[in-house]
Amino acid sequence: MLNEEDKIRINRRAHMFKALAHPMRIFFLEKLKERSWCVCELAAEAGIQKSAASKHLSQLKDAGLVDDIKTGTQVEYTLTAPCVLELASCAEGTVLNNRKKQLGL
Repeated sequence: MLNEEDKIRINRRAHMFKALAHPMRIFFLEKLKERSWCVCELAAEAGIQKSAASKHLSQLKDAGLVDDIKTGTQVEYTLTAPCVLELASCAEGTVLNNRKKQLGL
């Protein structure tokens, strides 16, 4: 049976993975690996409305994956957990290799 500490840890991880479960948020994390970006720049790079970009970034921030810095009227975001991209890359490689094996490639 799960103890309270385990439940908290598992829920925290599930919350993080839920935040990663959208292609646009993965795109934003990859851009933020390069440097800090303001919402308007990320929205323009992605070809989406600033309000949609803000919502995605808010979910990433809520999960603890990014942080924001307010400068005047602009908000810049920074990546706080670059290791999450390494995890995604590792998992992607493993999944692709397994699929190749299943297909006999």
